[in-house]
Parts: sequence; C-alpha cells; structure tokens
Amino acid sequence: MRVGIVDNDPWTRMEDGRASGIEVELLKDFARELGADTTFVPGTTPELLQAAKEAEVDVLVGGFTSTSPGVSEGKEAGVTGTYLTTRLVVGVPPGTHVFDDPSGRKVAVERIDATAAMLKEEGAVPVPVEDLSAAEMPVATYEWQLKAWGFEPTGAELPEEKHIMAVPLGENGWLVELERFLRVHREEAKELLREETS
Repeated sequence: MRVGIVDNDPWTRMEDGRASGIEVELLKDFARELGADTTFVPGTTPELLQAAKEAEVDVLVGGFTSTSPGVSEGKEAGVTGTYLTTRLVVGVPPGTHVFDDPSGRKVAVERIDATAAMLKEEGAVPVPVEDLSAAEMPVATYEWQLKAWGFEPTGAELPEEKHIMAVPLGENGWLVELERFLRVHREEAKELLREETS
C-alpha cells in the first residue's frame, strides 16, 4: 500500500525517512489487516493529488478535514466520510479571568497552521509558543489537555474539524474498504490522538 503523506503533526510526520503520527498508525493497522506492506511517499498536497491521478499512491493522508482545500471537494480524489470529529477550545492558565469571546486576545498555539487561521477568523491573535502547557496566556488545544495542565476552559470554541482521508478517483471499492476500517477503528483513532497530544 503506497501512502502519500503530507507533514501535519500530530496526524502525520516524516522524520529521517520514517513516517509516524495518528493516521500513519491507523494505516499501518489497515495494511496489516489486508496483509499488505506499507510505503510512505512524502510530498505536498498538490504533488500527492497529482500522484493519485497517476495511480502512484493508494491513499493520501495529512490531517485533512472536510474543509481542506484541494482534497475536501472530492474533485481530484475520492474522500472518506468523517472518521473522527475534533474541536479545539481556548483555555486560560489557573487564576486567569475566563472569557467567552477571544476577539483581540493573544492566544498561544503550537505553530501557525489551521488552528491559527481559525483563531484569526474569531478575531484572536495567534502566538506560536514552544510549550503550550507552560504558556502564561490563553491557549488553543483539546479540552482533555487543558484539564491535564490545570487550565480552565473558556466559552471560546473553534469550529469542529471533521477528519477525512483520500484515495484516487474511481477507486470506489478501495474507498469503501478504507471507510469500513476507519469506522470500526474510531475509538482507536481517538486514543491515538490522546496519546499524541498528552
């Protein structure tokens, strides 16, 4: 099974030629179930969509969601149904005033990515920091992380993210097989996400 992989931590990572992350672990399990070997082909989303068109990859992963440009529309690749829904919330360090509206507030993020873009849409100012758990300002992360760090969730929630994977167009049987696997392994996906973000 040839997997096109776009780097998007914690979902997918390529480090020193080794693939890891939540979706990588799921696909390794899928390959084992099929009795197949797995190879990972790194690239950008446009490069890998082209590779899918040319039947050079069997699956595309990269933390794609139902709003990921190029993938979610289903014009260049077939997409699975949602296999996992996540939502980030804004939390504040202990002893800090809780608020409902993040507008105009600085909010710590791990990197400038889709989370930062969502915060900007809400009027917040994303600030990349090394360690969210040590931030002395509001942070955007998963609710269980806030609880583990002793942070207080605010009323500010970011839009839900519906996670999907993609396959080459026209591979309907393959798409159905992948979707079946992902449906059965939803709880495993949630557990992998908890482990990756703990």
